[in-house]
Amino acid sequence: MAILGVDIGTTSVKVLAATPQGDTLATSEREYALYEPQPGYKEQDPDELLAAVAWCIKDAVRQLSGKQPVIGLAFSSAMHSLIGMDVHGNPITKVIIWADKRSRDYAEKLRNSDIGRQIYKNTGAPIHAMLPLCKIAWLRDQQPDTFAKIDKFISIKEYLFYRWFDTYVVDHSIASATGLFNAHTLAWDQVALNYTGIDADRLSQPVPTTYVLKASKALAHGFGILEETPFVAGASDGCLANLNASGLDPHAATLSLGTSGAIRITVDKFDHDPQMRVFNYILTDKYRVIGGPTNNGGNVLEWVKEKLYPDLTEYAQVLEKIKTVPVGAEGVVCVPYFSGERAPLWDARVVGEFYGIQSHHGRDHLGRAAVEGVIFNLYNISQGLQSAALTEIKRIQADGGMTRSDLVVQMIADVFNMPVHLSDSSHGTDRGAVLLGAFALRLTHSLDTKTESSKTFHPDTAHHQILQKNYQQFIRFIHEQQLDLEKEDKSYESASSRK
Repeated sequence: MAILGVDIGTTSVKVLAATPQGDTLATSEREYALYEPQPGYKEQDPDELLAAVAWCIKDAVRQLSGKQPVIGLAFSSAMHSLIGMDVHGNPITKVIIWADKRSRDYAEKLRNSDIGRQIYKNTGAPIHAMLPLCKIAWLRDQQPDTFAKIDKFISIKEYLFYRWFDTYVVDHSIASATGLFNAHTLAWDQVALNYTGIDADRLSQPVPTTYVLKASKALAHGFGILEETPFVAGASDGCLANLNASGLDPHAATLSLGTSGAIRITVDKFDHDPQMRVFNYILTDKYRVIGGPTNNGGNVLEWVKEKLYPDLTEYAQVLEKIKTVPVGAEGVVCVPYFSGERAPLWDARVVGEFYGIQSHHGRDHLGRAAVEGVIFNLYNISQGLQSAALTEIKRIQADGGMTRSDLVVQMIADVFNMPVHLSDSSHGTDRGAVLLGAFALRLTHSLDTKTESSKTFHPDTAHHQILQKNYQQFIRFIHEQQLDLEKEDKSYESASSRK
C-alpha cells in the first residue's frame, strides 16, 4: 500500500510515495517559476503550480507500476500564499507568496497597534507582510477595483482542491497561518475580518487537517488511481516538517537552517507570547506547532563568501577559513539581520551590524561572528518558544543545507548547550504529510514517530560559556537597535500630528 505525500513548496513540488509508516517507495519533483514584476513583489502562476502537482502525482503513480496500490494522498504546502478568485472561479491575481513585501508598511503599522496585538493573541500569527491578512488590506487600498471583483481569497492548496473538487475548503493548519483564523474558536476571527473589510463568506470553509475528500471518476482516471481514493487535506509545510523530524515530543525542537531558518516544537498546551515573538500554528485538533522563522541563515554565509572571500569558490572553503578562529571570534559579535527579520523581532527595518572589531581582527573573525550570530538569533527565538509552550527544550533535531557542515552543527550544540541530532531533510515535509495521511485514514493509531538520526553532536561546556558572553552582547545590541527604531517611530508620529 502507498500513500502519496504531496508538498507544494516555494520553488518546486515534491511527491513522496511511501508506506503508511513512511518508508520510501517512489519520489518525484518538478520546479516552477517565481515572478518579480516589481521590486518587493513575489508571485507565481497558479495554473503552473497546478500542472506541476498533477505531473508529479502521475509520475509517482507511474513509478509504482500498480505493484503498490495508492490508498490515499495527503497534502502539505507553503504558508501565507494568497490568490484572488472571481465569482466564476477564475483567478484574477497571481499567487502572492510568503516572501512578497508589498504590504510591509501595513504590517509595521498594524503590529504596533492595539488591534494588531489583539489579532496576534486571537490567531497566533505574528503580524508581518507575509500574512494574507496584510496582503488583503493592501489590495483593498491599493487595488480597489481588483479587490471589489474578488469573490474568494484563498491559498494555493485551496486552489488545487477547488479545481479538483469544485469546493472551497482550507485546513486549519493553513488557515492558522493567515492572520485571519482564530486559533481558539477554530473560526474566522472577527477582529481580523473587521481590519481587512471582508466577511467570512469571502474565505473558504475551515476543515480539520484530517478532513477527507474523495476522488471523482474523472480525477481518478487522470491521475491513474482508483475512484473514491481519499485526498487528506493535510497541513502546512512547517507543521509537517516538524512532525517528521521530532514527532510529538514537546522537549525536542526541530531546527531548520537553509537559506533562511526556523526552530519549532510540537505541543498540546501553550500560552500566547506577550512579546509576539513566535507563531502558533495548528497541526491537529490536539497539537500545535509553535516556532519562529528567521530570514537570515545561509544567505548570511552567502554574503560572507561574496563580500569577504571573493577569492574562494566553495562554501566549504569559507567554513574551513573561519574554523581557524577561536570560538567566540575573539570578541567580535554580529547581528545578522542582513535581510530585515521575522522572528523574534518581526521588523523589516532592522539591519546587520558587527560590533567589537579591533585592529587584530580579520575577515575570518567577521565570518565566524556572522555564522555565530545566525545561531544566536535562533537561540533567542527558542527562549520565546519555551516561554509560550510552558516547556523546556532538551534536544534539537537539525536539518537543512547549512547543517551539512560539522562546524555549524557543533556551533548549534555549543550555543544551545544541548545535543543536536542530524535528520535527513530531503523529503521531510512530504513524509510528514504521509504520516498525517496514514493517521487520518486510520492506518496508524498515533502521530508520534521515532526519528532516525544520522549523527549526534554534543555540546562543549567551555565553548558554551564563551558563547554565552557574546550572546549577552548580542541581546544588548538588538535592544539598542530596537530603541533607535522606536525613537524614529515616535519622531515620525510627532511630526505627523503637527501637520
